[in-house]
Amino acid sequence: MFITRDRPWEKWLLMPFCVISEDEKLRLWYRTGGEDGNIYIAYAESTDGFNWDRPELGLQAYQGSKANNLLHPATFFDFHSIFIDPSAPPEERYKGISPVAEIHVDGVLRPDITERVFFDELVSGMVDQGYSNEQIAEKLELWHPYVKGAVSADGLTWRVLEKPLIELGRAHLDTLNIAAYDEAKEEYTAYLRGRQDDRRAVIKTGGKAFGNWSSPRFVFMADPQDPMDDDVYDTCYCRYPGTDLHLMFPSFYHRLSATLDIQLATSRDGDLWSRPEREPIITRNYGDQEYMAIYANPNLVPLNDREWGLIYYGTPISHDIRRFPTFDRKGIMVSLEYRWATWERDRLVALEATGEARFTVNNTAQIGLPCQGRELRLNYKTASGGWIRVELIQPHTPYALIRPTEAYEGYSTKEADVLTGDELSKVVTWNGKSDLSTFRGRPISVRIHMSRAKLFSISL
Repeated sequence: MFITRDRPWEKWLLMPFCVISEDEKLRLWYRTGGEDGNIYIAYAESTDGFNWDRPELGLQAYQGSKANNLLHPATFFDFHSIFIDPSAPPEERYKGISPVAEIHVDGVLRPDITERVFFDELVSGMVDQGYSNEQIAEKLELWHPYVKGAVSADGLTWRVLEKPLIELGRAHLDTLNIAAYDEAKEEYTAYLRGRQDDRRAVIKTGGKAFGNWSSPRFVFMADPQDPMDDDVYDTCYCRYPGTDLHLMFPSFYHRLSATLDIQLATSRDGDLWSRPEREPIITRNYGDQEYMAIYANPNLVPLNDREWGLIYYGTPISHDIRRFPTFDRKGIMVSLEYRWATWERDRLVALEATGEARFTVNNTAQIGLPCQGRELRLNYKTASGGWIRVELIQPHTPYALIRPTEAYEGYSTKEADVLTGDELSKVVTWNGKSDLSTFRGRPISVRIHMSRAKLFSISL
């Protein structure tokens, strides 16, 4: 675990929801709750991701003292996500979003009832009295009709915007909803929970301004290749470090087993999403034990020069807690454990050859840019007896197979130096030569020959 409860105000709740890498340190925002029964937003920072400093901010009193790391009560603004906006004036550099809940009892709007009271007292009370889910849903309704925003100069002291960012009507945003600023498109974007045919999915909204956002549209959901009982529970949207690539680490909810694990989805534009494979990238296993449910939170951040980390939390308690005789919401929160999922840099997924294989990468279509005229670098790992050779060939597409695909002179497999071992950024050479300046600005294709090897990334 990377963080544990060690303050009185963290006694029954410590729930990180966002970590940002900034100024050579990690900045963590989390929900917390202690002996006074209230929920607060708190802040901590670290240089390694494991040893966390909780600075005394002097912003929020807890049991008569402001000597703590609390920002404000969650009733002031209950963040779902926080992000940095490089386009904003200094006083609005940090931004956050929060859905606003409306509670209805017997069809009557009850603004005096909070979302926490709704679950902890009303729903729990009806469960204890033996009411079914259908009976509870008939009497109690929870909607999130709009999303509000907040701005800050430092990420610590916040101002809530009066006008909602978007109005959604009878929406269920009862999971972590993520917003960000897309520098390439110069616009704000938000990934929220949606529902399609009573299955959880992901909808997207946003716009050029931090407000007046467009009508949401579906961008990611379980499809016919997934089991019939699967839902996309949340998004954990973030960016691939140092690039314009978009990532999701969504929890997939398997209804029949009431378990959740985490998959990986990727996108170049934030709209069209694909999954490298339909298997968990983070499993429910830890040591010789197993969680019932796990959830990831943004962002994917560097822990050191070699490793990337993503925070996630797990619980041994089933998602369908209402199946059990007693519904103890605090018991669930206390059970949560927070860990880093870690990968070596640029090693989220790999193309693997268990035997001899070859494939071609078209520089313009698949890498996204023409050759920069620098070196070609590979991130790879070979098993015993494994190897990789690389050749540069004339551009082609799968739709023009009759076109010649000969290697450029001096860059064929005959001249290619053999690559072996375990390298994060190995320069490819041909008879010791690595210079690609002759190809600068030109589209080229890269043909990989390999055996008993994993190729994680290509940089050209």
